[in-house]
Amino acid sequence: MAKDVQGKKGVIVPAETPASNVEQKPGVSQRKQPRYWVRLAVFFVPLILSEIMFWKVGRVWNAVIFPVVWIAFFYFQMKRGGWNIFKP
Repeated sequence: MAKDVQGKKGVIVPAETPASNVEQKPGVSQRKQPRYWVRLAVFFVPLILSEIMFWKVGRVWNAVIFPVVWIAFFYFQMKRGGWNIFKP
């Protein structure tokens, strides 16, 4: 097609470049992902510290409900981000 347009009108049209066959997964960036233990620490350290805090001050209901909310939050973040938060 590029040759037809060039021959008829004297216009230089660059040749078409083939599309890349590599498909990107949703939520995956090109930069290096943090190490596995860093991602686990981001998940578990605040959870453990909050549980200790809730039990120490006598907030038993908060100590029960907070892990449920915490896990649900990370579940929806993983689902939104392409399930790549905790992959090694």
